[in-house]
Amino acid sequence: MTATLAPDGFRPSRIRGGSPNSAGANEYPIASAYNSNIFAGDIVTNAAGYVNVLATTTDKAMGVFIGCRYVVDGQPKWSDYWPANTSATDAYAMVVDNPEATFVAQADGVVSIGDMNSQNFNITLGAGSTVTGRSGFAIDASTRTTGHAMVRPIAVVNEPGNVLGSGYPRVECRIVKHIDAYISADSSVN
Repeated sequence: MTATLAPDGFRPSRIRGGSPNSAGANEYPIASAYNSNIFAGDIVTNAAGYVNVLATTTDKAMGVFIGCRYVVDGQPKWSDYWPANTSATDAYAMVVDNPEATFVAQADGVVSIGDMNSQNFNITLGAGSTVTGRSGFAIDASTRTTGHAMVRPIAVVNEPGNVLGSGYPRVECRIVKHIDAYISADSSVN
């Protein structure tokens, strides 16, 4: 069993039906002076064309943030996280946005074999670290449901001491509340 709760967000794993992660990501703009930190492994959304960190589990996810680039005072910067309130130009987030992407995340409680591919979970919106740049997001084990929720675990991560049914397991999961799962066309569109 994984005896320590140490959430570090969602790490890209693979594309469902494919091989291990190729780190494919797309760039999306971040608003200058955006007032929240965005950490590597945070689930992000789109708000008026800009990347925002997920602030509530009722939002739909655009993907997982893995880093950013921006320019401050004419100097280009690359970072594992977006520092809140940074006044920058050319600010872009790198987001793993494929709806078929899977991620590895830690649960904050017990997840069982019966949850795999059958239950959905919301996530804890934990604070990340400005030292490591890593997210504090985790799977909220108390929110198990067959209804709508953010992620669905699909497999246990094969690593020593990682066991389902006890502790704080690390599981491979997919984003269920992805924005691409909710796209609908206007009925007048041919």
